Amino acid sequence: MKKNFYFLLLLPFLFAFAKNQKPQHSKYLTKHYVKVPAGYVFTNVQAGVLKINNLNPIKDSLPEFFMAATEVTNFQWKEFLMYLKQEGRMEEYRDNILDTTVWRHLLAYNEPFVDYYYQHKAYSEYPAVGMTLKQAQAYANWLTEIYALKNQSVKIIFSIPTKKQWIRAARGDWQTHYPWDGKYMRNSKGAYLTNFKNYDAANIHYNTEINKYEVISMSQCMEGTITAPAKSYYPNKFGIYNMSGNVAELVSDDTVAMGGSWNDTGYDVRVESEQPATQPKSTIGFRMVATIED
Repeated sequence: MKKNFYFLLLLPFLFAFAKNQKPQHSKYLTKHYVKVPAGYVFTNVQAGVLKINNLNPIKDSLPEFFMAATEVTNFQWKEFLMYLKQEGRMEEYRDNILDTTVWRHLLAYNEPFVDYYYQHKAYSEYPAVGMTLKQAQAYANWLTEIYALKNQSVKIIFSIPTKKQWIRAARGDWQTHYPWDGKYMRNSKGAYLTNFKNYDAANIHYNTEINKYEVISMSQCMEGTITAPAKSYYPNKFGIYNMSGNVAELVSDDTVAMGGSWNDTGYDVRVESEQPATQPKSTIGFRMVATIED
C-alpha cells in the first residue's frame, strides 16, 4: 500500500520528464539537427468539422530522420552564396540570389524590408524568404556536398522535407492541430505559442457608412507584424521551433508551403494548413531534413 502511495506521488514528475525530454541528436550532425524517431504520421486531421465519409485521419509510418531545429536563416543563406562565389561558381551564385522584392508585393508599407530584411545584420537570425523550391533544393544539395567533403564513414543526404516528413516532425505521434498540446494559441501564462496574425476585438470595427463589421489595421495586432527570429517561442516535443506560424515552409513533393505564416490567422497556422508556393513570397521559407545512410 505504501509503495503504491509513493508511486502515485512520483507520477507527475515522470510525466513531466516525458513531456520535456531533451532533443536527440546524431554524432554526425551538429546539434542544430534533432532526431525525429521512426513512427506514425497522422494526416487529414480535421479542425472544426465532423469526421464523416473519408475525413477520418489517415495513419501512416515513416523511418527515422533528422530535422533542422529552425528554419534556414538569412545568415545561413549568405554562407551558401558566399561559398558559391568563392568557388567561382558565378552562374549558380546568380541563380540563387533571393528575391527581396517579395516584401513589396505583399504590403506597400513594408518597403524598407526590401532593402533591410536580407542585408542588415539585425535580421541575420530571421528566416530566409523569397526563394523558389528549386533554390531551396540547391541549398540542400550544397549542404550534402559540404558534408561529403568531411570524408565521414556515413553518407548524409540533405533535402527539403516531404509533406509527410514535415507533418511527422510537427505533430509526432499525436493527432493535434498544432505542434503543441491543446487547441489554444496561448499557454497557461498567457504567452503566445507562435507568430501569427492575431485578430481580436480591438481589430473589429463597425463601419456605419456601409452598416457592416470589418477588420481594420493589421498594425494593431500584437503578433504577426513580420517574421520573428528562427529560434523563437517554444519548441515542440522533438525540439523543433516554429512549425506553426512565422513562415510557411516548403515541402518537396507538392507546390505548397505548410504550417502558415506571420501573415495568417490562428486557423491557418495549423499543422496541415497549406498555401500555394508557386512563386517566392515573404511568408514562405523552408528547413532542412537530413537522412543518414551507412
